[in-house]
Amino acid sequence: MTSRTPSSEMPGRLLRLLSLLQSRGWWQAGELSERLGVQPRTLRRDIERLKSLDYPVRSRTGRDGGYNLGESSNLPPLQFDDEEAVAIAVSLSTASRQVRGQSVSDGVRVATDSARIKLERMLPARLRRRYHRLVQSIEAGPDPDVDGAAMLPDTDVLLELSDACADHQALSFIHVKRDGARTLRRVRPHKLVTMSGYWYLVAFDSDRRDWRSFRVERISSVKYRHERFEPQVLDAFSFVARSFAEAHYRFNATVTFEISAQRLRSKYHGTIFGVVKELACQRCEVSLSADSLDLIVEYLCALLSVDADFDIAADHEVLNRLQTIRARLGTVG
Repeated sequence: MTSRTPSSEMPGRLLRLLSLLQSRGWWQAGELSERLGVQPRTLRRDIERLKSLDYPVRSRTGRDGGYNLGESSNLPPLQFDDEEAVAIAVSLSTASRQVRGQSVSDGVRVATDSARIKLERMLPARLRRRYHRLVQSIEAGPDPDVDGAAMLPDTDVLLELSDACADHQALSFIHVKRDGARTLRRVRPHKLVTMSGYWYLVAFDSDRRDWRSFRVERISSVKYRHERFEPQVLDAFSFVARSFAEAHYRFNATVTFEISAQRLRSKYHGTIFGVVKELACQRCEVSLSADSLDLIVEYLCALLSVDADFDIAADHEVLNRLQTIRARLGTVG
């Protein structure tokens, strides 16, 4: 592992910067910053990063100052360190799943595959195998965070878990529970899942004889056990989503819709992170729970965007936040 700790979004932004520089001649600095959605200081750092990788970026100061990519017949490959390679693995895996799950043109699918192949070729040989194993170990749902919003946990731990998933190798590790208690877990790892900004390991717990999900950032002291196992069939993303829905956390809310559960699912474009219960008279109920006030309100706002009448019962903190949002929306327009 390298000692550098670059931003997990750096590979994608550098590639976009390169693409823009190659698309035309001079770019004004302000225009480049706006297109990339970064501050001028960040743009200057990215430019220096490209120069350090031997890309012939030329700059011009003054009122019309800007940048362009000089002529070269042998541009060096963009190099990635381990953390950057992990970030790319996440983006490629989730993005490809989203494209396959949508009604998009053949051209878009071809472009996605082409980008994937080009990025894979840029990876150093020492990382390419581990990258493929990580991609194979990730399972995402129909609406993944394609912008890599899930915060990367410790890279060493993540790669150890992905290797174990790929090799069907039993593990033991220390897991810190929500109350801070540390427990030794012995598991058969299945898949890695990204959801709601976090990473989860879905595994069969050998001591509890049941499936469990573990927040990867709370895992440490990973050790291989002398046990290989036959992989089992399990929809890991659905398992984590169902675990979220059935758990009882700090903040809670229940929404009763005046449409059936089937109609709700057909109108809602995404994963419902709650327990959906069918009621009489073509009505349904969704129960939500989360440790974070921001998170449960996010779930609620997405659900309440469905065009249907509803009633809501929730903790007063949740209702107060919804009232604040309602007041802000009243100022729009």
